Amino acid sequence: MSIFKINGLLIEAGEGITQPVGQSSARWQVLGRAYEPKTVAMMARDIGHARQSVQRIADVLAEEGLVAYKPNSEDRRARLVELTPDGAAVLNAIYLRQVEWSLRVMSELDPARLLEIADGLDEVSRIVVHRSKTVDERS
Repeated sequence: MSIFKINGLLIEAGEGITQPVGQSSARWQVLGRAYEPKTVAMMARDIGHARQSVQRIADVLAEEGLVAYKPNSEDRRARLVELTPDGAAVLNAIYLRQVEWSLRVMSELDPARLLEIADGLDEVSRIVVHRSKTVDERS
């Protein structure tokens, strides 16, 4: 339950970080993945969202000139999504706000405790990934 709670709080904080820049947390995730050109499918896997929802966001961002579709030499059907200069400026503005927010939050945690928390979350991640692969292999 703690993971669900912190996830919800982080999404809410992300909305607060991105809203003044005219974006949303979901749009930020796609912009951040477009920093290095990737296909929509690759982005969806990275983010953990359905390809179709990432496609919808990427299409809107492309209409607004924040990302552009480029040919993919490895797969002609799956174009690459990359940041435009305007998209990079928006992403930078979001990151500046995110760093301010992070510094405020982290200032309330002892650095050693923060490291313990990060290590614990990494351990949970490894276990979940391992267990997910085990479940997939049984299917």
